[in-house]
Amino acid sequence: MDLHGFDLNTAWEEYKKATEECYKKKIKNLKVITGQGEMQKEFLGWVHADTFATSAKNIDNNKGAWQVIIKKHDKPKNKLKKSARKNGKVDLEILFTKFKKIGE
Repeated sequence: MDLHGFDLNTAWEEYKKATEECYKKKIKNLKVITGQGEMQKEFLGWVHADTFATSAKNIDNNKGAWQVIIKKHDKPKNKLKKSARKNGKVDLEILFTKFKKIGE
C-alpha cells in the first residue's frame, strides 16, 4: 500500500484498516510505502501500536518502504471429544485413567 501523499492521521487510519484486513484474510505480509518524510520516522511506532502487526523492516535498505509482518491467528482451543462426555458433562474417569497410567 502506498501512503505517500496522505496526511499523518489519514495514513494511520488507512494503515490500520489494511493490517486488519490482512489479518482477517490471513495474509502474512504487507508492503507499505511511506516515503522518507515524517511518516517514515513515525512508522515503527505505528507498527508497535497496531494489534494486527508484529514487526516491520525496511525493504532493500529503502527508508521509505516497509515490510510489515501480520500477526498469526490464534490456534483454536482443543475441544473435548464426544467420547469424553457423558450426558452432556465431562467424563473425568478418562482423565483419571490417563493420569494413573502416567504415575505408574
